[in-house]
Amino acid sequence: MKTETLSPKKDASVETLRGFAIILVVLGHVIGSDSGGGMRVSDDSFLRYIYYTFEYLRMPLFTVISGWVYALRPASKLNFKSFTMKKVRRIIYPMIFVGATYYLLQYFTPGTNAKSPLQDIWQIVVFPYTLYWYLPSLFIVFLLISGLDALKAIETKIQWAYILLAAVIFLIVRDQFIPEAVPNYFSFKGAVYLLPFFIIGVGLKRFKDIFANRYLNFSLLAILAFSLLIQQLSWFDVIDYELSKRNGIGLLIGITGTILFFKIKWRVNWLIWFGSYAYTIYLFHSFGTSGGRILIKAAGISNTFSVFIVSLLLGLLLPVLIEKILDPIPLTRMLFLGRSYTLKNRKPFLSKIKFKPVQE
Repeated sequence: MKTETLSPKKDASVETLRGFAIILVVLGHVIGSDSGGGMRVSDDSFLRYIYYTFEYLRMPLFTVISGWVYALRPASKLNFKSFTMKKVRRIIYPMIFVGATYYLLQYFTPGTNAKSPLQDIWQIVVFPYTLYWYLPSLFIVFLLISGLDALKAIETKIQWAYILLAAVIFLIVRDQFIPEAVPNYFSFKGAVYLLPFFIIGVGLKRFKDIFANRYLNFSLLAILAFSLLIQQLSWFDVIDYELSKRNGIGLLIGITGTILFFKIKWRVNWLIWFGSYAYTIYLFHSFGTSGGRILIKAAGISNTFSVFIVSLLLGLLLPVLIEKILDPIPLTRMLFLGRSYTLKNRKPFLSKIKFKPVQE
């Protein structure tokens, strides 16, 4: 498969990670978070084990990458208003228009896993809706970090470390300050979860020398290895320990794993290609995964592996086709892709790739 040539401003290893992260996200949604979602696989199946193994890395890695990319062009006091408006276009427009389209498709299409009353469609703007919970949560994170940058509050390593520590502590004690009964308006609880990982991404870009310390990296590797061991022992019922994304071993896997992934500096061309479409794939992959399950079931095929492969491929490739349809039309590229109304540089569907290393 051919991919596009990287621009000089792009880091090949980060683009590879972006592709890897979005594949993990799609894979997770193909399987489903429990036996009632996705493929509805049993809780003791191998696919459920795969979901569990990567559960604490998928969205953290995606978010760390977002933080790293943000640090390339951070907000400032001078551009804070325009920066915020661009994020409204980039995140909120697709949240509303893609989310509403998916809501309607779920409602009118036979065989979907979940349907909500048509009169409740307005709730997708106020409350987290299925996989699109990530969008309002990320928007809140952007507002917080861009506001801190406008105030010049993340300019030093010490400032960054204190903010990261505060975000991690608040995540761990979140339920003590925000009871479960409090409605999750605009997915603000998700923002609390994403914030530490976004801050880590900013630090990876802005304070590289911190993460160049080999003793720190050895320590992170040891913590990750221990955490993964506990995770696996828990899965196989060797020990009685329940992991959580917000604290304990689950949080340690997310923090140490995402940092170490950035240290690998790998380049895989086909992952770079998927990475270049990562946001569109995130927005539209459920159209493909759900459609894949329905189509293959209608064809009378019940083999789990076949359903998994077809759903995964459609989840990854259908969004690319959708982007090619929506991108040339100014209104749809803005409302559904979150891009500027004016068409600038359109990337070819399959463009050439150069195999020479990219200079950092």
